[in-house]
Amino acid sequence: MLPLRRLALTALAALALAGCAGKPIALPPIFKPDPTVVRLQLTADAMVNADSRGRATPVVVRYYVLQNTAAFDSADFFSLFERDEALLGAAQLVREEATLRPGQTLKVELSPQGEAKHLAVLAAYRDVNKIRWRATAPIPQNKTTAYTVRVGAQGISISPQSP
Repeated sequence: MLPLRRLALTALAALALAGCAGKPIALPPIFKPDPTVVRLQLTADAMVNADSRGRATPVVVRYYVLQNTAAFDSADFFSLFERDEALLGAAQLVREEATLRPGQTLKVELSPQGEAKHLAVLAAYRDVNKIRWRATAPIPQNKTTAYTVRVGAQGISISPQSP
């Protein structure tokens, strides 16, 4: 009886060791990482984009999710506004556009996929040569981030919202 028991234990140990030599089994992750979410509050000042008579007028705002900002930061306004897809190429993951009236606030939620690393925003002001028409901000991965995009009389800005 003892030799049979030893033989069974040896065979069981050999099978267990043979299982260790094979390819490991890939198990699905138990927890998925949190999604990347960007909440924007786009706000146009009451006196935004004033005309020659000092009257506020609507302004077109484009917001992008980018892998990097190199092309966005180096392009001039008209090239970027007219040929953004060609200039930004594969770095552009999301592109949206809205027209804001003076005093208007618009709330937007983006759920970018992939290598989303930067939020980039431009505003088509009447006189882009005298005003800050673009801004960028980082997008932290796997968390919800809220930004206020202020389209003001003196230019565009992005600031984080308090939680």
